[in-house]
Parts: sequence; structure tokens; C-alpha cells
Amino acid sequence: MNKELGKIKRADLREIFKDEARDFTPWLQKNVGQLSDVLGIEIGEIRREEGVGNFNCDLIAIETNSEDKIVIENQLESTNHDHLGKLITYASGVEAKYVVWVSKRIREEHQKALEWLNENSGTTTVYFGIEVSVITIDDSKPAVSLKVVVEPNTWSKELKQKTEKIDERHQKYLQFFTRLVSEYEKVKPEWGHLTSQPSSWLQFGAGKAGFSFVWAFRGSNRFDIELYIDTKDKEETKNYFAELSKFKKEIDSQIPDLSWEELPERRGSRIALYFQMPTSARNMNDDQMNQLIIWAIEKMDLFKKIFPKYIQKFGN
Repeated sequence: MNKELGKIKRADLREIFKDEARDFTPWLQKNVGQLSDVLGIEIGEIRREEGVGNFNCDLIAIETNSEDKIVIENQLESTNHDHLGKLITYASGVEAKYVVWVSKRIREEHQKALEWLNENSGTTTVYFGIEVSVITIDDSKPAVSLKVVVEPNTWSKELKQKTEKIDERHQKYLQFFTRLVSEYEKVKPEWGHLTSQPSSWLQFGAGKAGFSFVWAFRGSNRFDIELYIDTKDKEETKNYFAELSKFKKEIDSQIPDLSWEELPERRGSRIALYFQMPTSARNMNDDQMNQLIIWAIEKMDLFKKIFPKYIQKFGN
């Protein structure tokens, strides 16, 4: 090998992030795709300084595919007992499924504490310890590195089983969304990272809690793109849908053929655009899949350009 390789250097975290709350936490919120990658879960609807009783958690998020809650606590120093206590308090306060402690160094005693919690909390809550560092290669720009130090004993096995123990139909969903995500990131890298799943749908945040953009396979060989609204409060959700409906004529002129579905019998509501497939998802050939991927990216681009202008009218 004749290529000359660069030398990795570690930078001081405090030189890059002066303050945890003002610098590092906002960075992690904006770049949560990196954390999603190392954990193997899709993190969405992430909120900063969320109140839990009399305390404020650094970040609280939702696992996109299951809607389970995620608690994330950050430290630019080595772990300490104070943050361990906060972490457990936040986790119990919001009934989190995933608890993530990001720190410059996970001390040995705290690593053992997280391992003990994983062994004794069953499947109700799982705990992760992540060490954060900043590296450069020669004179390159600094980059954040995240390393998993603690994870549940069976976590890697469970992730593997997600793709091994699924039927033919869900294998097809996984194949389709893996290709869709790959093409989506090539065409629109600024949209951020998504993680495909062996599910009939894939969603990500639309800029406000309770609002999501969704790609989904529906009945009667249909595929849709939708803005889905579910704030966990039916009355609030229907009010948001009603407010958006006031702009129906204006929005329809920009995205023709929308289906406005209040879904009165359900908690959520959707505004969808449908694509009639020539066959079922399971029986799609490569050409049909490529055609659907092109349509899905093009129309999602339109959704992301149009709807946020109206969603922003509701405030944060």
C-alpha cells in the first residue's frame, strides 16, 4: 500500500464545547443521527431541557418506530454520582425505555452500575453508557466520536434478530426502505440520517412534537406519503388538523391530489398522497421498486418544502 495515512489526534472537549447546556447539548440534538447509528435505534422528536418534576433533563426523545421514550443525559467530564441519580430520576419520571448517558469517560463504578441496572430491570428499561471524544486527522476539522461502553448484554443479538427472524413480506419492506433511505441521502443529504426497519412504514419528525412525515405501504396495493399528526391528545390533534384545514385550498394548489383524513374514530389524523402500485410490496420487481423510490423522494421533498411553513404557525 503506497498511500500515506493520516495520524489521529484527540482534541480537548472543552476547547470545542465550552458549555454542556449551551454548546454540546444543542450539537447533539442537531446531530442525533450519530447517536442513532451507534445505538442502532432511530431517534426522533428530540426535545431539549425537558422538565421532569423540579429537574430538567438534557434531552428527551422518541424512538421513531416504537414511540418508546428515550432519556439522554450529557457530561463533558467524567461521570459522577450526581448525574447517575438524575439519570434514574428522569428515566422513572417519563417511563423511558432507553436511557443514554453520554460522558467524556464512564468511570468503572458507573459502568458497573449501568450493567447492574441492565441485569435487574428486565426488558422494561435498557441503559447505555457512551463515551464522547473529539478527534482530528492531521490538520482536519475536529469531529465528534461516540463509543458504546455499556449496553444490554443481549443488545447486539437483538439487533441482529430484527433482520433474521422476519417473514418474506417484512424482508421486502426492509429491502425497500434500505434502498429508499440510501437514495434519499444521496439526493438530499441535508435531510439527515434515517434508519430503515422491517416495517411497513418509516417516519421522521416534521419540526414540531406530534407532527411526523411518513412513508407507508397501505392496503389495496397503495403506498403513501403523509403528514401524520398525533400529539397523544385527541382533542389537541383534531384542533391542529382543523387549523391546517383552513389552508386546504392553498396547500392543495401546491400539492395536488392530497387526501385530508381527520380519522375521527382515531387519535391521530393524516394528510396523505397516494401512489397506486401495480402489485403488492412483496411482489414488486426492481423496476417497480425503483419507480416507487423516485416518486417517494420527489413527493417527500415537496412535503418538506410546503408543510413546515404552515406547521410553524403553531409555534414551538
